[in-house]
Amino acid sequence: MSSPKVWFITGTSSGFGRLMTEYALNKGDIVVATLRKPQVLSDLAARYSADKLLVLKVDVAKQEDIDEAFARTRSAFGRLDVVFNNAGYSIVTEIEGTPVHKAREIFETNFWGATNVSRAAVKFFREVNERGKGGTILQISSICGFHAFPQNGYYAATKHALEGFTDSLERELPPSWNIKA
Repeated sequence: MSSPKVWFITGTSSGFGRLMTEYALNKGDIVVATLRKPQVLSDLAARYSADKLLVLKVDVAKQEDIDEAFARTRSAFGRLDVVFNNAGYSIVTEIEGTPVHKAREIFETNFWGATNVSRAAVKFFREVNERGKGGTILQISSICGFHAFPQNGYYAATKHALEGFTDSLERELPPSWNIKA
C-alpha cells in the first residue's frame, strides 16, 4: 500500500479549495489547508487529527505567510506531493470604473499569490522531497484565462497571466526533477 499524499491547498475556505480539501481527506490523504480565516474550517479540524489536517492562516498576497506555511509543512510532514493553487477572487465591474488599487489587489492574490506559491512549491519539491520524487502543481484557472467576458477584465487578466506563467514554468522544469505543472 502506498503512503498517503501530502497536499498543500490554498483558498480552502469555500469552493474548489474546500471541496478538494474534503476530497483528499476522504481518500485518506494529508492536507495542509491554507486560508485567511482558519476558523472557517473548525468543523474539519474537529473531525481530523493534526497528523491528517494542518490548518494554517495564510494570505497568499504576503510572501512571509507563504514562506512560513511551507516551513510548517516541512516540519510537520517532511515532504509534499501536490500543491493545489486555488486562492483567488473576482471583481465584477467595468474596467474603466475599477479603482486602480482594487485592480492591483486582485493581481496580488490571483497572480502574484499563485506564482509565489508555485515558486515555493518548486523549491520544496526540488530541495526537500527525496531526489527525483518531484511533485505536482495544480493551478486553478478559469475559462476567463482563455476568453474574457465583459465586467470581468481584471479577473480575466490575472487568469491570462497565470496561464502564461504556468505554461512557461512547465517548460522550464527539467524532466529529472519530476515536477509537473
